[in-house]
Amino acid sequence: MKWFVRVALVGLVVGLAIPVATARPTTTVVKNIPFDATIEGCGETITLSGHLLGVFTEQQLNGGGLLLTFHFQPQGVSGSNSSGIPYHATGLTRETTVFVPSGGFTDTFINRFHIVGTRGAPTYYVKETAHVTVTPMGDVAVVFDNFSLECG
Repeated sequence: MKWFVRVALVGLVVGLAIPVATARPTTTVVKNIPFDATIEGCGETITLSGHLLGVFTEQQLNGGGLLLTFHFQPQGVSGSNSSGIPYHATGLTRETTVFVPSGGFTDTFINRFHIVGTRGAPTYYVKETAHVTVTPMGDVAVVFDNFSLECG
């Protein structure tokens, strides 16, 4: 219960510190990024290649705040394991950071990367959700990192 009250209080403070109406124009950069990786997962060596769509944003907020985001999503990423069975990558990786004018910040990182096996091969799931909230006084009010690797 204490954790919920702390999160609610920090959310209220951040919500009051960054009114939506005070937002300024956003700078957005979109990049097509080559991607090549060899991954050990589900007892297999999986080689992948393709591109990641990267979207990067920056938005200055009135009063000195700043919003930063990035988002990566596989585009045509595929490959095979050492036995030649095809795999396809789907999912996203996203991070959002908000710096409040009073000095605190929040950061949330989400990764959902799925390497999908075909022909009965297992699918490899990378799942992570991490968050930190730091108050203007420099105290860490919330921090967690939930990470898992799964075969299915």
